[in-house]
Amino acid sequence: MEDIKTNFLERRRQPFLMEGFYKTWERETFEIRRPITARELADPKLSPLGRKYMLEGHASETTHLLHLRYTAGEPIEKLRSDLDEVVAAWEDFAKVQREFKGDEEWSAFRFSYRTDYNDIVQLVGVAILMRREDLIPRIHELCHIYRRDDSIYDALTEPFLPPAEESDKYTWFHDDPYALVVDVLDSDDPNEQSALMKEAVERWYAANEGLPFHGTHKDIDDEGHGGYFGYWCFELAALCYLKNIDDSRFRNHLTYPKDLVDFARAYRAEPDRQPPPTSGAATFQVLSARPGEPCPREGVWFAVHLRGKEIRMRQGETMPGPKIGPSGAVTWYFKGP
Repeated sequence: MEDIKTNFLERRRQPFLMEGFYKTWERETFEIRRPITARELADPKLSPLGRKYMLEGHASETTHLLHLRYTAGEPIEKLRSDLDEVVAAWEDFAKVQREFKGDEEWSAFRFSYRTDYNDIVQLVGVAILMRREDLIPRIHELCHIYRRDDSIYDALTEPFLPPAEESDKYTWFHDDPYALVVDVLDSDDPNEQSALMKEAVERWYAANEGLPFHGTHKDIDDEGHGGYFGYWCFELAALCYLKNIDDSRFRNHLTYPKDLVDFARAYRAEPDRQPPPTSGAATFQVLSARPGEPCPREGVWFAVHLRGKEIRMRQGETMPGPKIGPSGAVTWYFKGP
């Protein structure tokens, strides 16, 4: 019989995560927290402010679950489809927040707040590393008012957005470790880029002291208590991939997601996708639809979170449910005609 515990210890990507915590947190997400959230959101008496907070909490929880599954060693190919649920959750929050504020331009993330800034650059970083470039324009729409306000964010998103007015100035919201990253962007010397990025990666965890996630590995237990989901500098790793920075000096650092960088570099698009993007344009087109939406193209569709179930649909037909499957929110993907 397979030793599941040993297998988990070998599979996890950081040494702090315990199998009991992981399984308990994942189970309670779907068996307790998600049903409660669904009931609360369905209550017509729920105030606009309460709805905003519920959706923000759901978006954060969905993001944490993705990070936790990555830390636990789940296959990257499986996690790529989970990103759809994460982005959709933030879109739902942004829509309600903008209605509540009465401002269609209101950003779902406030860059001046370190927690919000971490959330957005990490979300973009994960999407890039998992080669879900198709999601970048949707993510950018959540906070588009900040374009050209932060050089790190711009460096991550610009290759996948329509061209905009260029700027020769570097601006950033948070110095540590991002002033080092600005120096990386400003350098043309590969050795200097690598050395500066090494320092930034090594500074990343300490620079986030005081944030809610910092030090959470000390408080987790098998009962699911604690808020540790992994410590990962996804945004720095994504820049290493995009800028082709030599990471050999720091790829074994605890917070550097080296297998994600390797995945991004080795990834080859499916035959129905276009080549990797060039600067100034988003070229990946992934055909997908959520339950309740009209089918955009006739053919065979599959859903990862319905155990890979396949169906044949005609264009215009309503994509079937359920909205939540055994392992996450359901999104249908086009397989072929």
